[in-house]
This record gives sequence, C-alpha cells and structure tokens, in this order.
Amino acid sequence: MKPHHWPLVALGLSAAAAITFVVVVGTGSPAANMGVLVGVPLVVTYLAHLASRRASGKVLFEFRVDPRPSWYTDAVEVTATGLEITAASGGGRMASTGPRKLSYDFTGLLGIGTRQAVPGEAPWITLTDGRGLPVPAGEVVVVRTTEGEQVLPVEEPAKFVALVRSRVPGLAEARSEAVVADSTEVGEAPPSTGDRTTPVAGPEVSFSGPPLAVRWLAGATAALAGTVVLPAIALLGTRGVPWPVLVAPGLAGVVWVLNRTVPRVWGRVAFLAVPISVFWLIARGEPVWIPVLLVLCPVLGYLGGRMFRLGAGLGREVEVRVPLRDGGSLYVQRDRLVHKLNRSHEGGVHPRALWLGDLTLVQPGTSADVQSWPVPGGVRLPVGRSPMLRLVARPQQWILPVERAGELAELIRSRQGEPVRPAEMPVDEWRRLQQWAARRTTGTNRGNYRTVGIGWRLVAAAFTGSFALMFLTLGLWVGTVVAVPLTAWLVADWWRVRNRMRLAEHTVLPPGSRDWGEIRADHAPIPGWQPYG
Repeated sequence: MKPHHWPLVALGLSAAAAITFVVVVGTGSPAANMGVLVGVPLVVTYLAHLASRRASGKVLFEFRVDPRPSWYTDAVEVTATGLEITAASGGGRMASTGPRKLSYDFTGLLGIGTRQAVPGEAPWITLTDGRGLPVPAGEVVVVRTTEGEQVLPVEEPAKFVALVRSRVPGLAEARSEAVVADSTEVGEAPPSTGDRTTPVAGPEVSFSGPPLAVRWLAGATAALAGTVVLPAIALLGTRGVPWPVLVAPGLAGVVWVLNRTVPRVWGRVAFLAVPISVFWLIARGEPVWIPVLLVLCPVLGYLGGRMFRLGAGLGREVEVRVPLRDGGSLYVQRDRLVHKLNRSHEGGVHPRALWLGDLTLVQPGTSADVQSWPVPGGVRLPVGRSPMLRLVARPQQWILPVERAGELAELIRSRQGEPVRPAEMPVDEWRRLQQWAARRTTGTNRGNYRTVGIGWRLVAAAFTGSFALMFLTLGLWVGTVVAVPLTAWLVADWWRVRNRMRLAEHTVLPPGSRDWGEIRADHAPIPGWQPYG
C-alpha cells in the first residue's frame, strides 16, 4: 500500500466503522458520533502516513508523476542497508511482464546530489518490457554507485538526499550532467538492418464472396429487418402503445444509417429498439413477440454484417474486420488501418493506426521460424511461421499474423490514396497524449490490469436513452430531465475521447523517431523472412 492511498483507505474503513457503530448502538446523537469516528481515525492515519516518510526504519519515496493513476506503484524505499527501487508504469500503462526492481547497497554508494532534469535526456530506468521511463521536468536526485549513475525523480529530492546522507556519513557530492539520447519510451526497436530476402511462391490469391451489390442487398435487408421491421411490427400489433414508443424503431434505423459502413456493429445496433419494445409488450400482456425480438433482432443484424467479410467486391467505403491468428483484429477502413491487439495484453495497450495513403510497402510473406514482433509500447506480438503481412509507413512497420495475407494485401492496395500530413507535436505533448490514451484504455479485472475500449460510453448512452424514451412515454418528467442530458453527455464525451484517441493511434512513435526496424522491401525485417513473389 502506497502512502498516497492511505487517507482514502482510512476514510473508507472509518466510514464503515462509524455507520456500523451508529446502526448497532442506536445512539441518540448519530451525527456527532459519525463525525468523531470518521475524523479521528482519518487524522491519526494521515499523521502516521506523514511520519512514515521520516521514520528511522524503511522510508518510502514515490517517484514524481503527473497525473497520478490510482493504481500507481512506482517508488524507492530507503532501508537500513540500501535503496530498493520498484518501477512498473511511470504513470502510463503497467509493464506487461511485471515490475522492474533495482537494489543499491549503501556500501556501494560513491556520491549523491541533485540537479535539474534536461529535456530529451536518456530514460532514468528501463522496464521489464523494454520501455524506458522519461525523466520528468524538475529537480531529480543523482546517485553515483560502483555500477554507474542512477537518476531518481523522487518527490521531495532534498529530504531524500538528507535521509541517505544521515545513513551514509561522509558521502561525497555527486556532480552529474544529463546525457541526451534517443527516446526508448516505446521499447526497443527491431534491428535496422536485415539479410537480403529470397522471394518464394505464395498461396494463390483467390477472392471469394458475392459481388458488392448482392452483399448490400442481402446484408442491409437482414440488418434492417432486425433493426426496424420486427420491432415496428411487434409494437404496431400491440394495443395501447404510446406514440413515442413507436419512434424507437425509427431512431434505431437512423443509427443504422449512420453506421451503414461499419457492418461489425450492426448486431448491436439491431438491439437498440428491443429493450423498450419488450417493456411495453410485458406491460400490455403481449409476450408472444418477446423471444422473437430478444433473439432474432441481434441475430439478423449480425448476419447482415457477416456479408462483408474479406473477399471479392467489397468496395472502398465499407469497413472490413480481419481476424488475426493471435486473437487481435485488423480493421480496414476507407482511409486507414486500425490494429487492435487482443485484450490479454495488460495495462492499456491502445490501438494503433496507419493512414492508407502513407503506406509505402504492402508485402505478404512467410518465415520458416517461429517469430515474435515488438509492438511500440513494450509488447511482443507472436507472428508464428505461417503467412504474414508486412506493412511499412515510415517510421512505422507492422508484421501481422493473418491467414489470407495475399487477399488482404490486394484489398489494402485497392484503397490506397493520397498521403496524409502527419501531426506535428513536441515530445512532451506526445508523452502526455500517450499517457492519457493509456489511462483511458486501462481497466481492472479481479485485481489484474487489462486493456479496455472507449465504446462503453455508447453502450451506456443506449441504456440511458432507452430509459429517457420510457420515462417520456410514462410522463415521468423528473426521470426524463435526468436521462436526456446524461445520454447527450455520454455521446458528446465519446466523440471527444474518440477524436483524441485517433490522434494517439496515429502517433504511437515519438516525434523524430527512427524507422521501426528494417524497412527495405528486399531485406528481411525478421530472421528467415521470405516475401511472396
């Protein structure tokens, strides 16, 4: 438990104890007792929290980070014999392979001092997944040891130095200058040179599937039947249904039109009008349509979206989802590619994206060896030895484990357009953007950190919007006044987060970054790589 958590823990425990005491004892003055029972333990615990950082035993100093996530754990502990450093996140996502721990014995210290951080200096520590943590602005501690120099961006640097000097008398003053180096905040890049490749014959590229007109006719018909037609028939055939309820299928149809080029969401859109329809069917005693709506509506929407799987005649506008062998997904949109890693990667590994117009190499191929490919952010992507697709849009390079690499390459080439001017931003702004994106995509599941999406806002807006329409039909104006603004806020917040998240997806590498590995078309990015001729 870190010191900045103590007041919150004390408050929660004190509140629980106070409420229990008041309920059980039944005192005549519950307000006064609650104030005493909450306030006294909180004050005492907070004083203990302050005293612990100046105690004679183990003293914890947290590293400086802004903003500080609730799950932040990075700190250095001053013990009776030395320094123990633990770093796992630096304020961004958690390290996917556990925390990095360093120890320095007092007998190995040669000097200690402070200096101001220098923009662009080398990371102060490298995590277990290969990412380097940048040195934050402000005063930092420099510890000179027999193993070299160690920078520590601790809170209260002067007090940290004074405490160490009190335990190591006569410790010299460390004079240090910052070393400016290439950023490794996204982890170690692949080697920039590779062996010359030998093309091989790949599988025959065979597009399958009906023409685009047939896809639209069958897919849209099925999706609209589940989204609009079935709910409308069920409601129109039920007596006494208020007119605002009849608007629900129409609103769902409008949402479908807005998402007509994203077939993967049609199954969810088809469920929009179902909850309020089922509510009124139950209220009017007409249960016959309920199982039909609950099952058939989303199924029809899903089947309609399945018409746009990878194959022939997909056009340029419709988004195509291509599953990857590692459990991730590639989304081929009208003007960009989006790669979502599978959610087993812990700690907010947000999606990454490439503009189709920026691609300079689209190369299917294979490798004879089992391989893994480092993804910016410290995650290694298993790509195996089966067909893979290599994409280059400097400085980025992707290698994706996909079964139908040849067909996917042709689809991507058919949608390439004009290059997009990259966003320009200083390194500090890029760092804040990536940390923001990591926090927005990090959730917890039974104590473990996992990657989450931002679409929960739209799911919540669908529920609150259904309640708003229900309250309106029942004449409950208080509920309507609450639900309508809440729905509008959720949609607006999703739009705000979406736009900034798109920027983070296209800037996973820092400004001025080198090319991510070997990018020459006739050289191998991984050992054993052979492009399809």
